[in-house]
Amino acid sequence: MRVGLVTLCSPRGERDRNLEKILEFGKQAAEKGCQLVLFPEYSVNGSWVTYDREADLADLHSQAEPIPGPTTQIIARAARDLGLAFGVGIAEKGLTRKPFNAYAIITSEGVIHVQRKLQPTESEIAFYRGGGDALETFELGGVPFGVTICADNETPAIHDRLCEKGAKVIIEPHYDCVKKFQNVGNTWEELIEFNRVGTLRRRAEELSRRLGVISMYIDAKDPRESISDRKDWPHYVNGKSAAFGPDGELLAENAGNEESLLVVDIDLA
Repeated sequence: MRVGLVTLCSPRGERDRNLEKILEFGKQAAEKGCQLVLFPEYSVNGSWVTYDREADLADLHSQAEPIPGPTTQIIARAARDLGLAFGVGIAEKGLTRKPFNAYAIITSEGVIHVQRKLQPTESEIAFYRGGGDALETFELGGVPFGVTICADNETPAIHDRLCEKGAKVIIEPHYDCVKKFQNVGNTWEELIEFNRVGTLRRRAEELSRRLGVISMYIDAKDPRESISDRKDWPHYVNGKSAAFGPDGELLAENAGNEESLLVVDIDLA
């Protein structure tokens, strides 16, 4: 199976524009022969986090929508036209004011799988509710997949449970942050290297080696052009995406801090 990993910048609240970019990258992935194209956490709506002082729960509530819903229907039509499936991060409206930070797998038939982030981080909890302990796998093209969202990848028991359920490929959508108090440098290159030898290795490379699975780590691109912008924000987002084979071998990676389409061929044999 050929899979596209898209590093995407999805500004908060710009759902229509973000969706346009998702569909455009879907076209590019289809042209490269992908059967599945995967996007980061928050890819449809952007991120609502407490350090963004302009983020408001009422705005997020108005943007959130059910799954299936209008956005997933648009993506399903694109999936049918392009002949591939999509994985996207979306704010899912439920019965309470806070939505789920959710990730949907969408084919030409519609939504076939939804994973809700189990443990929102400190900066998310004012906006999103947790997804309990619900974990299921799904199959596409004969390949069994599981999804773990960003900080959930710090809990090995989650990966263990998905593997017990038969997952051979773990999809890891991220909005992966390096925190300023970690003092890792003053350039994007230093931040990306810190991520590569730290979070990326821990959450993806070592996961693949420990459980014998393929891991696909899809990160977002920081919305800031300059590392000196928004000095009040405590985080940077790396835009580093990569895939690792069952022995921890690096299959593909992007440069980081860029919107990009990374193409990976996976073979469970």
